[in-house]
Amino acid sequence: MAWDASQPRPNGKISLPPTDAGMNKVAPTTISPADDKGKMLGDTDEAIDDEKLLERIRKRMQLCVKRESGNRKAALEDRKFKAGDQWPADVAAQRNTDKRPCITIDVTGTLVRQITNPMRENRPGIRFSPNGSKASKEAAKVLASIVRKIEHDCAADIAYDTAADDAVTSGFGYWRYLTEWEAPDSMFQTIVVKRVRNPFTIYLDPYHQEPDGSDSRFAFVTEMVPREDFEEEYPDAMPVPFMEGGAGENLKDWSGKDSVRVAEYFEIKTEKRTLIRLDNGHVGWKDELNDMMAAKVKATPSMVVEERESECPTVKYYKATGVEVLERSDWLGKWIPIVKVIGNEIDIEGDVKLSGVIRAAKDPQRMLNYWETKNTEAVALAPISPWLVEEGQIEGHERQWKNANTKPMPYLSYKATSVSGKPAPPPQRQPFAGVPAGIQQGMENSRQHIQMASGVMLGRLDPAQQTKVNDESGVAMRESRRTSDIGAFHFADNFDRSLRHGGRIMLDLIPKVFDEKRMYAIEREDGEHEMVQFDPHAPVAHAEVVKSQGEPPVQTVNLSLGAYSVTVTTGPNYATKRIEAAASMMQFAKNLPHSAALIADLIAKYQDWDGAEEMATRLAKAVPAQFLTADQKDIPPQVQAMIQNLEANVKQLQGQLQQAMHALNEKGEDRNIAKDKIEKDFMVKLLGVIQKSEDAGAKLELEKVQTLIDLVHKVEGRADEHHNTEQARVDAQAERQDKPEKPKPKQ
Repeated sequence: MAWDASQPRPNGKISLPPTDAGMNKVAPTTISPADDKGKMLGDTDEAIDDEKLLERIRKRMQLCVKRESGNRKAALEDRKFKAGDQWPADVAAQRNTDKRPCITIDVTGTLVRQITNPMRENRPGIRFSPNGSKASKEAAKVLASIVRKIEHDCAADIAYDTAADDAVTSGFGYWRYLTEWEAPDSMFQTIVVKRVRNPFTIYLDPYHQEPDGSDSRFAFVTEMVPREDFEEEYPDAMPVPFMEGGAGENLKDWSGKDSVRVAEYFEIKTEKRTLIRLDNGHVGWKDELNDMMAAKVKATPSMVVEERESECPTVKYYKATGVEVLERSDWLGKWIPIVKVIGNEIDIEGDVKLSGVIRAAKDPQRMLNYWETKNTEAVALAPISPWLVEEGQIEGHERQWKNANTKPMPYLSYKATSVSGKPAPPPQRQPFAGVPAGIQQGMENSRQHIQMASGVMLGRLDPAQQTKVNDESGVAMRESRRTSDIGAFHFADNFDRSLRHGGRIMLDLIPKVFDEKRMYAIEREDGEHEMVQFDPHAPVAHAEVVKSQGEPPVQTVNLSLGAYSVTVTTGPNYATKRIEAAASMMQFAKNLPHSAALIADLIAKYQDWDGAEEMATRLAKAVPAQFLTADQKDIPPQVQAMIQNLEANVKQLQGQLQQAMHALNEKGEDRNIAKDKIEKDFMVKLLGVIQKSEDAGAKLELEKVQTLIDLVHKVEGRADEHHNTEQARVDAQAERQDKPEKPKPKQ
């Protein structure tokens, strides 16, 4: 072969081909003679197990890369498109060569934010409800408060927002759960929620069926570790990177001189256990029976009413490079601690396609960029409007008129001329013809196509339609917003499903992490903190224990008792709810002015400005006592017991008063009967006297009649006086019983 003069003169040595990341291979080991059992001499059981594990890891990673290559490639293009790379490379190169503009009017980022920002505004929350005899509603509330505290401490909203943004942008996103020490000087662990900034570093079992990935059998988390940190943490390990990987992970840097790529690997193993039910009603695992009960069951098999084999999952955790296993441990939970969030999903003959809102809006966005560029070119390249002048009108003023289109001139002079004996009109500028109607229509059509493809309303973003928005009624605006929300509601719904699985992971982890007796600060819905005590040996799921006299009771929980179900509620946060409540109260007070004084203290209480609590306290003093209900939450138990005793005494006295009034009414009825009898006897006697008066003389008898009448009136007066005295005595006694003696204050 002849030597090429344009190349360096050969030196007679054969050079090796250049190396790349794909050529990093494990050096072959020396083959030792095999023993009778087929093992290689010098190999240990652990080394053989590691080699099998690494082989399984590599095969499963290759499976993930192969099955997810299409989604990852399309998702990477979506992310680049959102970042502004929206012109085809060949078109952009040609236009740059021709010195023509490539304008990008990006609305894809706005599309994503219009979907994700309402999710941030109305953050979904994890709730629990009791599901079993040993569970309690109070313990479920404590569980929700623990989750809020965990999310607050580790800024879980960042992880949630990142995953939701990735799902809306490119079709899938993730967050994960870890356990960490509470502090460098603490012996207790806690749960943390970590965001996954690059979703391409996560690989889930490609055959999982659930949208949240809860049924995955294995998962990978790849990471680039600086070489110095790797050598410091694993001084005896070989810095050979984990080589398998897919799109979006910067393949050329896997074997860089400054970093080493490692992979975290989770896999689920199942263990068969026997579940039994005894004749005394006990249901549990057979291997968890104490020695005495196990011996009794073995001696009396009839005690076992029913039994069955059950597969219990356990999660194994490994960290590996390309040639060795660096770490191994058992994960506390029964689920792989990675949660997946998806956007649009479609299954085509077993091949699942994932996409976000940008995928369908790409072509309309390119059309919008093209028409906006065309519009700019039409305006920029249009000739400057000329002046129409009669011949001789600018004679002597040529320089002034020559600069008329380039310099601001305060005035322009011209000579008056005539045409056919008539004065010629002054010079006139020709108006600009304007942007062609086709370009304007193209831009409008592009906006409509983006809206139809994404399901998100863009009319609110177009300044040209702002006048129309201002003319619309509130009902029309809400209906338009509702239409836009419905078009993209599935993104928020998919996120809620994933968050529900995250709640199940934390529900499974909390009793295993908080497995020692300790105090922990929980966070209530209003943001206030409260101390609770975890006691894994408590007999009930929730109880209030009084630690010392004069102090409020402490909530004690045993979260290992009972079962709970997880729900997700979506709505405004507590601060927003307070603002809405205050606004609703103000509107209520306007509609019912006579009730404003009764709720003025509540309106002030729900305001978010300084002094609201003091104002509410002052206004509450003006509310009638019968409209105020005592809040005994913070009253000491001794005072509560005293109040209950006083209330019981008041009820007893009220009963005695009712009995006395009943007896008095009965005496009044007897008096009325006696009075009626006296009147009837009087009438009989009166008739007899009248009859006699006819024979003995009217005058004498009439005097007797008058005497009898006076006697009757005197008897009636004495009866009324006795009744009034008795009534006054009963009223005085009732008044004394109505005002019980107040308890004396403690010295």
